[in-house]
Order: sequence, then structure tokens, then C-alpha cells
Amino acid sequence: MMHEALIAVAGILVGSGLTASLLVARVRPEKTETSSYHQEESPVSSRTAVPEGVEQVMACLPAATMVLDGERRLHYASPEALRIFEDNLGSIKRHPAFQTALDRLGEKSFDAPVCSKTARIVLDVPHHRVILARFQKHVLPATLFVGTRGGSVSSDRSQHTLVFVALYDETEADNTERQHTDFVAYASHELRTPLAALMGFVETLQGPAADDPEAQQEFLGIMAAQGKRMQHLLDDLLYLSRVQRVEHQRPRGSVTMQDLFARLKTESQALFRLKKAKLTIQSVSDPALCVAADISQLVQVLINLIENAFKYGTLPDAEGASSALQVTVSCTAASPDARWPAVPGVVLSVADNGPGIAARHLPRLTEHFYRVPKTAATVQGSGLGLAIVQHVVTRHGGRFVVESTVGKGTTCKIWLPCAASAGVIKPS
Repeated sequence: MMHEALIAVAGILVGSGLTASLLVARVRPEKTETSSYHQEESPVSSRTAVPEGVEQVMACLPAATMVLDGERRLHYASPEALRIFEDNLGSIKRHPAFQTALDRLGEKSFDAPVCSKTARIVLDVPHHRVILARFQKHVLPATLFVGTRGGSVSSDRSQHTLVFVALYDETEADNTERQHTDFVAYASHELRTPLAALMGFVETLQGPAADDPEAQQEFLGIMAAQGKRMQHLLDDLLYLSRVQRVEHQRPRGSVTMQDLFARLKTESQALFRLKKAKLTIQSVSDPALCVAADISQLVQVLINLIENAFKYGTLPDAEGASSALQVTVSCTAASPDARWPAVPGVVLSVADNGPGIAARHLPRLTEHFYRVPKTAATVQGSGLGLAIVQHVVTRHGGRFVVESTVGKGTTCKIWLPCAASAGVIKPS
């Protein structure tokens, strides 16, 4: 690890592993615009310059590193630190957790072979970042600093203190852990509600309703509905898990849009025959349209979108009336659009004339378990349908967007690259 490498660097310096020719009597070149050497403004007589050998060795380490002197001035930031953290280095150094670690590091004696500390730094400006900082303090002989730029050759101090800091960006890991925690919490909550209902009705049937056939039939119907709700949620969770497991693997086969829509018609007829809405699956105008795809997953994606349209599109409008819902599925060759990559592609569209979705909810629709608050209380759902759509589309190298206007309906669009653009050869 990086902090172990820093131990080695300091040990080499203290043990004179770096030759004197590398450290002393060297005239340093002037700093250029691309230099990673940063020295805070302070009087030259009180400045502790970092030996050139230290900078040369640390610049070779593949991690973000900083060097502070005994007075907490930043004297060196590696190229990797500047690349990863850019303008955040000052905020990192001033952070209370960073300063507290330095305080505790200063309290430790030097009897131990290594004086080290760690700090977890959370920045919220300009955007959320989580950084792990590892500190190691080493005391180096003053002879190593003779002749370095800004160093005081006549200094009467026999030793100088340097603090080596390794920085690790843990933002992505922190976000992943938080999402995992939220996922478990949401899944537990969604399962707890129908389970509590089932347990309550079981107790009622065993007690007050034990001899009431009419109540038994009513409660058994509710229990069956709650059981189906749990089953649907578990099915979605299992399907989501399978999709995420293969999300990094692009589909190897290819499918024409005609074949996709033919299968969609077959599978959707049985599902939506009794729905009080009109489903129209338009014919594909260009039989040559072909994408690299897993046809089963794409059919499932389109069915998820159609189910969502039926579920949320039949809600009453602002006046309380419920107009006849129409859902239309179509496919066209992709036109130039800033939302799509600049390669040939197709756009699958599922449009409805329902009540629409407020703009503030659109960016969050693909989050796990997210449901629009106004509809969540009236329509049962797992909140995983669009999350599954997003994962499947990502696996296919596509893009997914939702367009909606309150009172005018919602259109879900999926852009997919054509088979030739995806580097897939259609089997003969």
C-alpha cells in the first residue's frame, strides 16, 4: 500500500539510502507551470525545503501524496495528487479531521519506529467527496537539507520533521456502501408491509373470525393479494440481481426489430387482454433495423414500461376524470440528437396519454425503490421496474430517457446501437 511505500522512502532517507549526490549541493531548476512542487508562502529563513531526492522518489509512486513540514506547511504535492484532487488540496489540508490527525500525530513520541495516523475527510463543496488520509511523521537529519532550494544551510537545527500524507479517494466505495445499505433497508421495508398484513389476518382468522365464514373469505382474498405482492417483489429482486450480475457483459447475439416486436405482441396479448386501455404496437417500417441484444431482456424491458404505463396512466386527472388510456410502442431509426451517441442506432418508444410526471421526479425514476410520492399510496409496486430497465439498457450499451408533461402523458425512449455499430455480426 501507499503508506508502506512512504515508510520505505523515509527509512531510506534516514538510513542514507539515497546518495548525498542526489540530496545535497544540487541547484534546482525553476518551477514550471506543470511542476508538482508546491511551497506555501513563508519567510525563506524559516522555510524547510523538501530535499529533491524525496520529491523524485515520491513522484514515482502511483498514488496521491503530500509532504508537510513541522509547521504544517504544504511543501510538495505529487502529480497524482494534483490530477485526482485538483483544487481540493487546500480544502483537504484545512479540514478539521486533517488538522486533528496532525495534532494527535504531534503528541506521539518518536520512540516507536513509525508514527502514523489516519483521517477520514468528507468534503461537500463543490461536490461530495470522501477521502482517506494516512499520515506518517519522520525526523530527518539537517544534513539532508543543505543546499536545497529555500533551505537554510546555516540553520542550527540538527533535525527536521516531515509529515508524509497519502490520499485515497473513497467516494465511489462510500457511495456503493450507502446504496447497498439503502437497498437492504428499502427491501426490508417493502417486504415487512405485506408480511405484517399477512400475520395480522392470520391472527384474526385464528381468533375473532374463526367462526365467521364471510370474514374468512374476505380476509383470505386480502391475504392472497398481499402474498402476490411479496412474490412480485421477490421476483423483481431476483431478476434485478441476475441483470446486475451480467451487466458488464455485452450481448453477443443480434435481433431484428421485426422479430423483437413480433415476440412482444405474442407475450403482451395475454398479459394485457383484460386491461381497460388500448395497447398499440406499431409495425417496424425498416426491416433492416438490427441491434446487438438479448431478446428476452429487451422484451422484458418493454413489458415493464407498458405495465408502468397501465399502472400509473389510469390515474384520474386534476378534475377527477379518468380518460381512456392509450399506450403506443414504436421503433424508428435514431435521428441526430445530443442525447444519443453519434453512431447509427434505433429508438424504442413507449408513449401514453396519462396524467404525466412532474419534472422534479424524472431524474430519480431509475433509482432502486423510488416511486413518485403522489402515486405510491394509490398504486402498489416494487419501485424496481425502471431500475431494471436502466440496468438492461446499460448492458446493451444504450441510453434511457423519460420525457413527461403533467396532463399530457409520458414517453419512455430507449436508444440502442445498431448491430454493425456494436461490432456484432448478424448470424446467417
